Amino acid sequence: MPAAACGRRSAAIGKISNGFGGREATDGRAGGARRLACVGSRAVCLKPTIITGSPSRSTKASQPAATAPKAVPVMAGLLKGDVVFTNFEGAVALPGQAASEGRGFLTPPDALDALKALGFNLLSLSNNHAFDLQATGIRNTVREADRRQIVHAGIGETLSQAAAPAYLKTPRGTVALVSSASGLIAPGGMATAERPGVNELRIRAGDKDNEASVDLPGAPPNTPNPEDAERILRSIREARQRADLVIVYQHNHVFGNRAFSTIFTEGMAERLGPNAWLKKWVRAEIDAGADVVVMHGAPLLHGVEFYRGRPIFYDLGNFIYNVPPTLTYIHEPINFESAVAYLEYHGRTLRSITLRPIVLNVLGEGQPDVHDPRAANQFLFTRGLPAPATGAQAGYILERLAEFSRPFGTRVTINGEMAEISVKR
Repeated sequence: MPAAACGRRSAAIGKISNGFGGREATDGRAGGARRLACVGSRAVCLKPTIITGSPSRSTKASQPAATAPKAVPVMAGLLKGDVVFTNFEGAVALPGQAASEGRGFLTPPDALDALKALGFNLLSLSNNHAFDLQATGIRNTVREADRRQIVHAGIGETLSQAAAPAYLKTPRGTVALVSSASGLIAPGGMATAERPGVNELRIRAGDKDNEASVDLPGAPPNTPNPEDAERILRSIREARQRADLVIVYQHNHVFGNRAFSTIFTEGMAERLGPNAWLKKWVRAEIDAGADVVVMHGAPLLHGVEFYRGRPIFYDLGNFIYNVPPTLTYIHEPINFESAVAYLEYHGRTLRSITLRPIVLNVLGEGQPDVHDPRAANQFLFTRGLPAPATGAQAGYILERLAEFSRPFGTRVTINGEMAEISVKR
């Protein structure tokens, strides 16, 4: 991404880092069956990713209530659940702070206020833009999320903090989150014992690192770094001991042996589903104790698989996507279509999965700047905001999800403008 100052370009959805093996926070809502919103109601709501390009020169820019007030109740209506989760893709920047080295998904702190007001209470912060402001951005994001008591995982002051599970306590039980990222992590972006950063899962293709940044023609199959894999699986096992429900998140850009930009610029079929290494890896995460695995990275919807009765959402696409129009290689119509997943649990037993297709507006208000990737304008502030898909478009989105899920043996039943996934025991 081009260099950007806080006040020019931003992007976001954040994470909180932990203190002693996992940050804990409480959610005071009462109720019966646990609901996850990815996004959902009275259960776990697993949400598509949020990428917001609202500049931070004006605090209004990061607040939909100020820039797009009519969109706020529509978005909030999609976010009902005891647990409302998403990926916060970017780094918090304070006034006067700027990105260097061409990367700049930055967001002002009050973007987190907007997310909390919408209902988000669980955030993954591990992604390839978490380090866009380097160590300063990691510390900013953790500090501002902590101040707002938003539970987060995936980045931290040290690798142990970045890898540690986070815990959200609700009246219906404790939900853990373990979060990591693979591919396109900036040099120095992986946390270490002495350095802030991301909980990275490094990928090897034979004797080469596969960062998804260059083509590797003829490279052997991808495999996770054993040290990173064991660290992540250890965190999942720890979470399994302490939580009633364990969500495992991965932000992935590693597909085959080509660069992420090549795959999407050329519209290659492999962008539409997970690579073989990823399908094998997520099964290991479930074997370690994950109740649900959810991913983002490819900015579009992938299929759903069940393994040992646990759902795997290979990619939920975008929820807020107000990126500049200069990012042409991830600007297909399907990048602006996705679905919100609602999971209902009774204890650890998954009872139902419902999906609501959504569409994000491609055109914002006013005029875009198609040449300056750092332009801050009303067009950018008001584009890529979600609303329920209706009519034929809703059907097309759900049919695509069903098609991508069919190879995994997953049955998706479409009922009008909603869909249900048959839960496998």
